[in-house]
Amino acid sequence: MNAKEALVQIKQLLFSEAEKKAAFALVEGKLVDGTIVAYDLETSEIYVIGEDGVQIPAPVGEHQLESGEIVIVTEAGKIAEVKKGEEKKVEIEIEAAEVTPEEPKKDEAMAKVEEAMGYLEKKVEELSKKVEEMAKKNEDMKEAVKLSAEVLESFAKEPSDKAITAPNQFAKQLKTEKNERFNNLQKAFSTLKK
Repeated sequence: MNAKEALVQIKQLLFSEAEKKAAFALVEGKLVDGTIVAYDLETSEIYVIGEDGVQIPAPVGEHQLESGEIVIVTEAGKIAEVKKGEEKKVEIEIEAAEVTPEEPKKDEAMAKVEEAMGYLEKKVEELSKKVEEMAKKNEDMKEAVKLSAEVLESFAKEPSDKAITAPNQFAKQLKTEKNERFNNLQKAFSTLKK
């Protein structure tokens, strides 16, 4: 592999459009009014996705996601801050030793616990996916570093476009010029004598 091919491969590993779209598609959400948005907290960008699928920068203002988070946009399409919304709290009442015929309360409490567990499972899945993507990106970065080293080694082996001259070359050049001048003067005198 030559240096140019290695550079092309590095560029593909680090800057492929498919990776950007895949990373962007992972963080998609809805605002409380039903508007679909896509955002990337690493680059601090947020876009509104229209019905036709076109992404436009989100307008300036505060936008609340269905998850409760509030995204503050101070410049079109640029996230300035993300505030955490109110966290869902699950309260469970446990009665000591007395069992009463109020089974519906236990069912409601159990439903709340199951809802909270479902929410946590969803978050764990999302985090697992992100960890897998980061591991893949890490492998790509290792490959890019390896290719970069190959490129640098190939550049180090290339000959220089200018030859290295010895320090005494300048003195030789002055001596040659001096001899040429002297010879030219001798020729001029000899032609004058004739």
